[in-house]
Amino acid sequence: MSSTLAPSTLSPNNPITPQAVREILTNNLKVPSTSASLSEKNVEDYTSLLTGIWEIWNRIDTEEEDYVPPVNEDRYPRKNIRKPEGEENKYNAWAWKVDLEDAQKKSGKGLLEGKTICLKDTVAVKGVPCLVGTEAIENWTPNTDATIVTRILEAGGKITGKAVCENLSLWGVSCSANTGPVSNIHAAGFSAGGSSSGTGVLVGRGEVDLGIGGCQGGSIRIPSSVNGIVGMKPTHGLVPYTGVVGMEPILDHVGPMTRTVLDNALFLQAIAGYDGIDDRSTAGCPSPSQIPNYPELAQQGIKGFKIGVITESLNRPLADKRVSELVVKAAEKLKELGAEVVEEVSIPEHTLGPDLWAVIGRLGATKSILGESNGRRCLAMNDLTEKLLPIKGEKVDKLFCSGTNTLINGIWGWENMPPTLMGKTINLIRKMRDAYNTALGKYDVLITPTLPMLATKLPSPDASIRELMENAAGVSLNTSAFNLTGLPALSLPVGFLPSLVDGTTQLPVGMQIISKNYGEVEIYKAAYAWESGIDWKSFA
Repeated sequence: MSSTLAPSTLSPNNPITPQAVREILTNNLKVPSTSASLSEKNVEDYTSLLTGIWEIWNRIDTEEEDYVPPVNEDRYPRKNIRKPEGEENKYNAWAWKVDLEDAQKKSGKGLLEGKTICLKDTVAVKGVPCLVGTEAIENWTPNTDATIVTRILEAGGKITGKAVCENLSLWGVSCSANTGPVSNIHAAGFSAGGSSSGTGVLVGRGEVDLGIGGCQGGSIRIPSSVNGIVGMKPTHGLVPYTGVVGMEPILDHVGPMTRTVLDNALFLQAIAGYDGIDDRSTAGCPSPSQIPNYPELAQQGIKGFKIGVITESLNRPLADKRVSELVVKAAEKLKELGAEVVEEVSIPEHTLGPDLWAVIGRLGATKSILGESNGRRCLAMNDLTEKLLPIKGEKVDKLFCSGTNTLINGIWGWENMPPTLMGKTINLIRKMRDAYNTALGKYDVLITPTLPMLATKLPSPDASIRELMENAAGVSLNTSAFNLTGLPALSLPVGFLPSLVDGTTQLPVGMQIISKNYGEVEIYKAAYAWESGIDWKSFA
């Protein structure tokens, strides 16, 4: 580390003073008044050093241009950007509409040729406004495209707009977006899940062929489950998160939401692979040219498969036992479809997931939201940071209660909990991952209910914070562990059950299928075998 003594000529706006150094030593570092650090000579030297480093920081801040991936707007022109209203947005699931496709496309040459696609409104598209479901971010129009946007366009897909997401992607019930609630496609007034609520509805209703969801604790699989579609949270980093609004790097995932397994497999094939920017992609992550032909491999069958149903996932708190029973019954059908073994397996560490998420999802997310996350090699979305920060005063009131609660929890936790809490949690995540991997040494895939219960009724607009929290309780009990561990997990619809609210409203049930890192092929094989062999809408 080199020294940074003050230069002979200072910038006229250099703010550093000896008093600032004394305040840091006494107020922040709590050194006693008798400390040698506070001697006049030492304060003078530290002031010189801080003055010098400020000159460097200021030069980087004011003289260097930011470095973001360029966008070829001639090849990928953004046309007819608009905020949809009326009949064009009758389900309140669109945040923005746009006509965006490759102007140089060659017919029949791309994996996604002829497919229409929506993006969760956390995915950056240059020139198209982005809401992230909240009024706390005003007038943000991204200055670049996410990697997945470019890959979709290169593969021949047509992006038709941005789908509503829950407020800052921090809610699992479709009631928190600043644009208003979104209803389940099977039952008006019931939750469409979250936070990728709009994508779940637009895909489920057939307004687009394919959709992109983002996921920090279940936000791809939850809306897929409750709307009866297929949602894949890939292996952590398999699909680049570059240019997508994040919550916490450990948790951040992005992936496909579709109506069929083969469409899901095709979409993943088109968007997966390390992009050279996103540091979420770790050892073993393939390049785009190394991505397998997921749809072809998915159809090879599950002869000889060994499948474990995680016992601890069946009796979660708040669980509807009918959901667990239906998922077990659905899993047992896989034996008729070629699997050698379908049996329960105990993984006690599965129950750790929600508690470990409560540390990462509060302490880690708070640092990210406040712009204090560091040590990353990635694309920093500075244009968003300028719009979001500082989160103070009236801006706090524009957050949904989940955002405010995250900040209250996180700020208090960093100031008052042991400094080892975050590190211990990261170590325990590895323990949980090792437990799953031990089981996956015996089984090809593991199975749980996606949600332990059915979709809830949307809360009243004037619901209290406690009532909102009670309404959303338990939705991520079986999903959050796989954001923490990074293991791939897919939600597959396997039937309907009547709501406990009225006894008549039929709501979908999702079965979650999990495998080892980069085990998406095994997941797709199991999911396709079930989907092609059984009519999920009549299965009971």
